[in-house]
Amino acid sequence: MPGEADELILKMQHLEAEARAQEETRRLEERGRSLKSRAQQMAWAAQIELDAATSRQREGEEKIERAKTPGTPPLDAADLLAQGKQIAAEGRTRVVKARARLNYALDQMDESERQELEALHASARAETHAQLAEDPLFAKAPAPGPASPPEDEGEGA
Repeated sequence: MPGEADELILKMQHLEAEARAQEETRRLEERGRSLKSRAQQMAWAAQIELDAATSRQREGEEKIERAKTPGTPPLDAADLLAQGKQIAAEGRTRVVKARARLNYALDQMDESERQELEALHASARAETHAQLAEDPLFAKAPAPGPASPPEDEGEGA
């Protein structure tokens, strides 16, 4: 009977480990999905901001070029040059910030993929424990009784 009790204890341990692994799988999948959707939203917003900032920077650079064209009155050229420099500098700053946000969002998307991979590993652990709990071959062979000789010794030894 002690062998059966040990087998039941072992089976319960595997079932408990399976339940823990399934819970971890669920938690990791949920976190991965949440992280991925937030990262995608951030990436989308950062890309829109990057496009707008690039456009603004280009606008400033075009004003600078117009200020440098021959035939532009000097006062207008000075105004265009000052405005162009200010707009271009503002655009460059916004481009740098938008790229940083985009890179962060892409890193978060990579993290969500890592979370999905961890969830897959947890799922595999849960499946392994479920199989071990039900596997009849995993159960230990019945222990020899106190009166029976060890396997090496016996009839012909």
